[in-house]
Amino acid sequence: MALWAKENTPTVTTQRNQQDGPVAATVTESDLKVTVERELVSQAEEEDMEALLGTYVMGIGEAEAFSERLKRELLALEAANVHAILESEPMVDEVLQGLEAATNCVDDMDEWLGIFNVKLRHMREDIESIETRNNKLEMQSVNNKSLIEELDRLLERLRVPSEYAACLTGGSFDEARMLQNVEACEWLTGALRGLEVPNLDPIYANMRAVREKRAELEKLKTTFVRRASEFLRNYFASLVDFMISDKSYFSQRGQLKRPDHADLRYKCRTYARLLQHLKSLDKKCLGTLRKAYCSSLNLLLRREAREFANELRASTKASRNPSVWLEGSSGSGHSGHSDTSPVSDAYAKMLTIFIPLLVDESSFFAHFMCFEVPTLVPPGNVPNGNRSDDDTNDDDLGIMDIDENDSKADKNSADLATLNEALQELLNGIQEDFYAVVDWAYKIDPLRCISMHGITERYLSGQKADAAGFVRLLLGDLESRISMQFGRFVDEACHQIERNERNVRQMGVLSYIPRFATLATRMEQYIQGQSRDLVDQAYTKFVSIMFVTLEKIAQTDPKYADIFLLENYAAFQNSLYDLANVVPTLAKFYHQASEAYEQACTRHISMIIYYQFERLFQFARKIEDLMYTITPEEIPFQLGLSKMDLRKMLKSSLSGVDKSIAAMYKKLQKNLTSEELLPSLWDKCKKEFLDKYDSFAQLVAKVYPNETIPSVAEMRDLLASM
Repeated sequence: MALWAKENTPTVTTQRNQQDGPVAATVTESDLKVTVERELVSQAEEEDMEALLGTYVMGIGEAEAFSERLKRELLALEAANVHAILESEPMVDEVLQGLEAATNCVDDMDEWLGIFNVKLRHMREDIESIETRNNKLEMQSVNNKSLIEELDRLLERLRVPSEYAACLTGGSFDEARMLQNVEACEWLTGALRGLEVPNLDPIYANMRAVREKRAELEKLKTTFVRRASEFLRNYFASLVDFMISDKSYFSQRGQLKRPDHADLRYKCRTYARLLQHLKSLDKKCLGTLRKAYCSSLNLLLRREAREFANELRASTKASRNPSVWLEGSSGSGHSGHSDTSPVSDAYAKMLTIFIPLLVDESSFFAHFMCFEVPTLVPPGNVPNGNRSDDDTNDDDLGIMDIDENDSKADKNSADLATLNEALQELLNGIQEDFYAVVDWAYKIDPLRCISMHGITERYLSGQKADAAGFVRLLLGDLESRISMQFGRFVDEACHQIERNERNVRQMGVLSYIPRFATLATRMEQYIQGQSRDLVDQAYTKFVSIMFVTLEKIAQTDPKYADIFLLENYAAFQNSLYDLANVVPTLAKFYHQASEAYEQACTRHISMIIYYQFERLFQFARKIEDLMYTITPEEIPFQLGLSKMDLRKMLKSSLSGVDKSIAAMYKKLQKNLTSEELLPSLWDKCKKEFLDKYDSFAQLVAKVYPNETIPSVAEMRDLLASM
């Protein structure tokens, strides 16, 4: 059937469009059903069937006849097979016996295989158990090895090297041994930090060995800090004692010695790193060390300042000027004042030498004693630039290199307060020697307080560092001291002025008027920098007291008060004219004196005019008073103001007017002690008289239009001719 199906399979033609055009393809049905065909017969079976068919003379279309023929032949073959089997029974029995024997063998083998399987299963379980134990042993071995390594590392951390232990507990602090001491400190610091929780696993923190080793290290630390602190305290004291015992370090008679601490700082530098490590080990120990350093160095600084100040005063040659400037005891003026500039130069030299020294000491102390504060003065830079070449390399001494890695940008305010307290102890008492120089200068020439004030202010403005607090306080106290001494001088001068008030009747120019001009001129020569305010305050106090005293003295004799005032105010203006042009404060008082002078002149001239022409101007005043209440036409009908009264008054007042004017001039001249004022006063008097007479003439023309009086022009010509 398969062969028949193969021969009778139809072909199918399909069209496929390719890129090059339609392509014809022939597909047979056998191609479409190749799988089915292959399942029916294989190639070998197909060949066998073709061979079989070849033995029969039949066509492929006679399938049914062929099938029937095959069935008959199959039955015949089966019958022959049964016959053959029956004939081979003995052989079958032998085969069965063999099969039974084989079955028994198979059963035996199965039993043995079962036994072997059980044994193998037990062996497998034993092997697995052995492997598990072996794995645990291997893990335990690895863990033990890691534990031993960790314990070795811990023991290494807990081990105290013998050389470090010996150095920390009993080593020397000599300069040659400082490297070993520093190394021991570094090791101890690292060991202590290594036993702290951040650097040590927390599981080890409570181990007995760790606790015991920590206690041992703490004991080492305490022992070393105590020994080092005791050594440094004694070392600071011995350094200073050595310098104090050597007189060549200080100023001597005839020789001013600039303090030189270069050697002292160099020796201290040897122990700078030791102090850094002491701070890291026990910060509290620095308190006693700082006090010891301050106490020792304070003795040296005070001795240096005292010797320098004493020799400075002894070597300065300046004659003492009198402190009485404004008292009217002797002649008018102090022409004999000597040059006292060496006094202020000596004070400036004291500041030039010691202020940079104190700033340097403050800076060195701050960094040497491990204060966490900003740099006080940059290396090589000193306020006011007062530094010799020998000192430019002595300030820092490498201290900035010690803590450059752990310096802080933000200053620690608590450390700054502690530093200022320590600096107070370091430098306290040295101000007394500065005060002594100020008091000495004041006794020689009180006016030198002005230049000293300016010098101090210049230094004070140069101290910008917050941590140099004591130096600023010292300069501030000096400035206050100078101001106080100058205030004493001003107060004493004011008392000298006020003493004039208690004297007997005085005439003419008071002595303190020209003397004040001399004093002011001298004061202006001494002004430096910010001392302008100090001098202006003194001017204000002086002139205020002068004017008040002048008014009080004038009131003791009212008759001559105006003459007294105008003469003194004029003298004040004349003596201060040049200074008033350059000193605003004196210019203000100059204008005040000018106004008071004009008022006194006006009062005095009016008094003289009224004295000579009293009836004339009283008549004019009556007319002026009545014009407020009645019309000018009604005034001639008033009692005492008739035309007849006018004529009588004119006759008595203006007859011999030239003599009256001459008498007025003589009266003006009579009590005037300053002859140089007479011309200007007489001009003022003539002008004032003409103004008053002009007003009188206008009143007469308005009230008495028909009456004739001497004209203003006639009076002006008369006054001009005299």
